[in-house]
Amino acid sequence: MDLDFVCIECEVVTDVPVHLTAVLYNALSNFEAQFKASCCPTFLEPCASCSVYVECPYRIVFDQGLSSNPEIVRLHQKPSLPFSLYINGIDGNTSSCTVGMVVVGCTVNYIGVFYSVLLQIIDAAVREVLAPELFTLHSFNLDYQGARHVITGSAALPESMILLSGQHILQNTVHSDSVRLSLKAPLRLLSNGSIAHRFDFGMFFRSQLRRCSSLCAYYGTGELDVDYVRLSEAAQNVVVYEDTIHFAQPLWSKRLSRAGLIGIAECAGLVEPMLSLLLLGSYFNAGKGATYGSGFHTLELID
Repeated sequence: MDLDFVCIECEVVTDVPVHLTAVLYNALSNFEAQFKASCCPTFLEPCASCSVYVECPYRIVFDQGLSSNPEIVRLHQKPSLPFSLYINGIDGNTSSCTVGMVVVGCTVNYIGVFYSVLLQIIDAAVREVLAPELFTLHSFNLDYQGARHVITGSAALPESMILLSGQHILQNTVHSDSVRLSLKAPLRLLSNGSIAHRFDFGMFFRSQLRRCSSLCAYYGTGELDVDYVRLSEAAQNVVVYEDTIHFAQPLWSKRLSRAGLIGIAECAGLVEPMLSLLLLGSYFNAGKGATYGSGFHTLELID
């Protein structure tokens, strides 16, 4: 199994502290429409009758077609979209924030389109609250350690992008039985048909395991080679302490559909390869609405 992906971040820097969160999250929700407008030569024509439908980047990215393998369909049903977006660093008024994007599988072939659309969305959103001369925008490729490598221009992006490997993460992560989980955007996990109002590590881990497995099956080279039953059972024994995670409405939105779990928890008792799977899953966010920024989180090893 392997899953290639690319991680790109755009940082907005300004000398004027401003609250950008709501504007940026609303802008990210228009990502699909902006993507189609950017690459579709016949925007007003129905996709089904379009002459370039088969090779269209918009169709390839957003089609979510079912696999021809009935076992994959049985296990995963409809696939997730092959990308995820996130916003970091703007819980309140601030002078900088980061908008990130992870693109997986064969859709990295269209990274130039993804990047162009992301820049358009960020620029338009920030201009709603700031004059053009009051902010700058910087773009970076990220490597396995999260180090930033400057992107000099969109034209050179396909050649300069850093291609990451899910298999590399799974094979090279040094195991630790303890980790600090920081939920930075509301996590919305379904429990018995409703959004969970309390954090349960087992539920979170199983959700991430399903998400990684589905992405690998649909956009990678095959299923994850892990013992699902053993890991699911072991996840129930992980101890959660120093737990500040709570269900809340984010300060930047009054919409009930934005509410979810936010906060920090330390988790102990992880078994191999639980940590490496969590690290892989952290690139793709978690839970309902993960594609457009919900469930963005970070992990930190505890000595």
